[in-house]
Amino acid sequence: MESKSAEELLEQSIRDMGPELGTRYHALRNEAAWVHAKWKQYRQLYAVSPERIDLLNQAAGHFFGVIQESLLEDVILHLARLTDSPRSRGKSNLTIQVLPELIIEEPLASDIKKLVSAALAACEYVQAWRKRRLAHRDLTLALASSTDPLPGISRADLEAALASTGAVLNRLAGHYWSTEVAYHHFITGGRDADRLVYYLQLGLRAETQRQERLKRGEPLPEDIKPKNWV
Repeated sequence: MESKSAEELLEQSIRDMGPELGTRYHALRNEAAWVHAKWKQYRQLYAVSPERIDLLNQAAGHFFGVIQESLLEDVILHLARLTDSPRSRGKSNLTIQVLPELIIEEPLASDIKKLVSAALAACEYVQAWRKRRLAHRDLTLALASSTDPLPGISRADLEAALASTGAVLNRLAGHYWSTEVAYHHFITGGRDADRLVYYLQLGLRAETQRQERLKRGEPLPEDIKPKNWV
């Protein structure tokens, strides 16, 4: 398959979809790819196995706890932006909700409307989190006195939300180019969370060996003062 640059992809979108739909599709495609990339990192760290969680806790439990919460909230916010209202406070937003008004051709227009509606339903929970916990801090929730608790969001909920936004954009890609984007297979070139876990394993193994040498009274020079500490 021929690889295109970002500029070439934008030009293709504008040429085939027209300037308004093409520019918005291209920008939304990039946003969808990026949120899937972040979710992939989250899953590599926290959704592989209990043994991997144990490894993260052993290496730097507090740090990886902060990263887990921050990354999860960022994915929720990103999905909330993708499904935001077309306009807020008099300014236009980049959101899949703008797409139906830019399409006249049937049955594409009807299909996009249905897919956008499905995506909004799938992202209802993320919008609640954005409004009541992330973008704002609902006082009754913060004080644990709310009779309207915040709905929980599971990994399955987020997977469904991600898939629903990708489905909207892939309906357009399928119509214009008879193709689709495998957003959930975002390629990182090996420089990702799996690689970090690999080096954590090596580091913890080396630390165990260092402790054993210290107990035996046979330390190496670097066991006392690590080299190239940064």
